[in-house]
Amino acid sequence: MQDRKVGLNKLLVAEDNPINMVIVTHMLTSLGYTFDAVENGFDCLRLFRENEYSLVLTDISMPEIDGIEVATEIRNGSGERRDIPIIALTANADLLGTELFKAARINEVLAKPFSKAELRDCIEKWL
Repeated sequence: MQDRKVGLNKLLVAEDNPINMVIVTHMLTSLGYTFDAVENGFDCLRLFRENEYSLVLTDISMPEIDGIEVATEIRNGSGERRDIPIIALTANADLLGTELFKAARINEVLAKPFSKAELRDCIEKWL
């Protein structure tokens, strides 16, 4: 197993809900991941363009630019970076597996609330 703290496995997290942000970042920290965390899709795309990441975790329901738009923008980019694994985080379990996620080419969806083990397993699957 690779050392998750290596810069090659830096994650990008976008979550607009302060409580959910604390929960997910605490989980990632306790799992040993290095990450940048932002509160909206606009900042997520900005950091994605400015830095190298191995995986993106994005909330779906965010103001201005939501997680679907984040994924679509990344996928419409150029080069290898457009193929980065994207994991959507959503409280709306009814959306799981819908055409919306498939159209945005999101790799996987985690329904909130999820456990630390579920988060770890999902990330490790894509890294």
